Amino acid sequence: MRVPAHRIPYDVLILAMGSHANDFGTPGVREHCHFIDSLAQAEVFNDALRTRVMRAMAQDDRLRVAIVGGGATGVELAAELSRLLELASSYADPTPRDRLDLTLLEGGPRILQAFTPAISASATHQLRNIGFQVLTGASVIAAEAEGFRQADGNLVPADLMVWAAGVKGITFAEGLDGLELNHANQVRVRPSLQSTTDDTVFVLGDAASLTLAGATRALPPTAQVATQQAQHLARHLPAWLEGRPLPEFAFRDFGALVSISDYNAFGTLGDFGFFRGASIKGRFAHLSHALLYRRHQHALHGFRKATLLWMAERLNGCVQPRVRLA
Repeated sequence: MRVPAHRIPYDVLILAMGSHANDFGTPGVREHCHFIDSLAQAEVFNDALRTRVMRAMAQDDRLRVAIVGGGATGVELAAELSRLLELASSYADPTPRDRLDLTLLEGGPRILQAFTPAISASATHQLRNIGFQVLTGASVIAAEAEGFRQADGNLVPADLMVWAAGVKGITFAEGLDGLELNHANQVRVRPSLQSTTDDTVFVLGDAASLTLAGATRALPPTAQVATQQAQHLARHLPAWLEGRPLPEFAFRDFGALVSISDYNAFGTLGDFGFFRGASIKGRFAHLSHALLYRRHQHALHGFRKATLLWMAERLNGCVQPRVRLA
């Protein structure tokens, strides 16, 4: 049921609207591609994947998947698809993984551009080792029913297409009068996290565009940035409401992690800690990735509920099949 339009007065407005995938106006993307911005979209893609896998097995055909976007989302999705079909191959039919033809397309010079060039090279090598085609400098100009059309005219054929290239603020932001937006539909904010046009409007997370002093680019739309901004605002907003000045937000880069399913994992340790700026990989990176996920669960649900969720996952893993194809 649609809620009728009505006005809600406020003294302070905090916008934390998140983001969704940015198709950059590329023709055909909305019609032919899957997105994974939400649980609902992920479930739609999962249903389509299972249908395509069963069809490929029944018709003795290939399963062609193409993903646009070589960031952490695209890379992790590609690896998880491979692992999923490997698990499926351990059941009645051993062929699902052998049928997979996956192409990862990245418009930039390398995948995982938020990481060091060494990590990008290692991840590319890992993906190619498991049989994927990794195309960098691949400018996609259209999504068609048969696949992605590149600027050079070549077609990357695909039965399933996923768009994971960049993010933009949600369309809702375009209807907000009096706020300054950037090209990605994000609200421009000052270091205090106040909008550039209204002191009573605060914006954080993926909805905000903040370029810190001395930086040439805005902070990336990551969970790390959003969490720190939320903590900063929760800590200082009560004092500001009492008339005290609001300190500027200072971002602490604790590094980043990317998991290539069970095959490998890579990470950087950021600018803080004893091994600042170092890179990690393998089992230690896998463990760090898992602990980071549990930390997010604890922050959202509290220690008790997060612990129960972990125990439930372990029990379900013992009694339920590891993959579902129907």
